[in-house]
Amino acid sequence: MPQLAVRTRSGRVESIHDGYICVTDSDNNIIYSIGNPNAGIYLRSSGKPLYAVAYVQSGLLEKYNISLKEFAIMCSSHEGQAYHRKIILSILKKIGLSEKALDCGHKYPENQKIHDALIMLCKRPDPIFSNCSGKHSGILALCQFYNYPTKNYTNPEHPVNQLIKRTMAELLECDLDKVIIGKDGCTLPTYFLTMQQTAWLYARLAHGYEGNRKYSNCFGLIQSAMTEYPRVIRGSGTFCTDLIKHSEGRAIGKIGAEGIYCISIPEKRLGVCIKMSDGHPWSSFPVAVKILEELGILDVATVKKLEKWAFPAVKDDKGNTVGYIHPTFSLTENKTGEYEPGDLYP
Repeated sequence: MPQLAVRTRSGRVESIHDGYICVTDSDNNIIYSIGNPNAGIYLRSSGKPLYAVAYVQSGLLEKYNISLKEFAIMCSSHEGQAYHRKIILSILKKIGLSEKALDCGHKYPENQKIHDALIMLCKRPDPIFSNCSGKHSGILALCQFYNYPTKNYTNPEHPVNQLIKRTMAELLECDLDKVIIGKDGCTLPTYFLTMQQTAWLYARLAHGYEGNRKYSNCFGLIQSAMTEYPRVIRGSGTFCTDLIKHSEGRAIGKIGAEGIYCISIPEKRLGVCIKMSDGHPWSSFPVAVKILEELGILDVATVKKLEKWAFPAVKDDKGNTVGYIHPTFSLTENKTGEYEPGDLYP
């Protein structure tokens, strides 16, 4: 597997981060690729903006008067901050359900301060703290709209998940039996796609209102929600939020578990899929910044604003910087890193 980044300590390479990159246009042409574009990945949370197509198509946004901010959290992997939870409660109230309807488990929030506060209180987090509770509120809204039962809504055979599966088949332009699913951490289905398929769907999202007529309104709304409410998509001080904010919507990034990072690039109508083989999310961030820099989306000033993500610091237990995570590839030159552990890093 190609080397995409290294982790250094005291000037030497300590760890290697391998992975794949695929960049396509909205016609499914591969523009750049490092590694196997046919490698299979689970979308995990990078699929959330794609599932939102079904929410728009249904008409539930209009029926329940769902705001753009509320729609944004349906596409999110939020950190469980107070404003995130408030938005989800608002959605649940509009669709006539309570927080008890959420069946996304009791996962501790990724925001460290909230995580620690819950630990100090010896409190198990309510499902609303889950970074997937926004997606679950969207799925529950679909259930209410179509009068599907909300009980067991995470079951792959539940009609709401069959609806999402049909939507994915339509987006992928394939037969329903070709759509492969697995079980996500939040207990809803996740989808198994190739790198190229994933990048292609994000390229279609990049078209927004100007794309395929059938989906242009869907992708336009998704794009608008994510660019207008970047803090809702992830949270203050996170890469997704900072990337969308500092790029001024020129790059719409969405994290997925196990080293997945996807980007929609509206002005170039391109989609990007990154998969880090070790599942390390922090190594995907400098890779993403490097790609966007090479594609001319991020200038020097913007990269400077994203410096902590472009070159994440490795710190000791006292908070001193002892190394960095460095990208080691060139997308446009199709070069990958060749460092070995122990090598001096220039």
